Amino acid sequence: MKKSVGIDLDNDGKPDLHFDLKTMILVIGGIISITMTYSTLTKQIELNKQEIEVAKKLPPTKSHELIDQKILFLEDHIKEQNIRLDKIEDKVYRR
Repeated sequence: MKKSVGIDLDNDGKPDLHFDLKTMILVIGGIISITMTYSTLTKQIELNKQEIEVAKKLPPTKSHELIDQKILFLEDHIKEQNIRLDKIEDKVYRR
């Protein structure tokens, strides 16, 4: 008792394609799977676009190397100012 559906594509009276219940279930399952995958990917793309827009509004991050250079510069500048202050104090207090 094989039940199948024959589809005639070229109207010659003979079925060109034969589908049984198992094949139809597989085709419908495949279509549902592809549709769900497309839907999930579309949602994920929209979420990514929203996250990109939020990230564009955030300030840019600075590299650690640049921060380290600024710290070294400021330390040198403070040392120079301390030496200068010591000289001024020496003059004021006549050491």
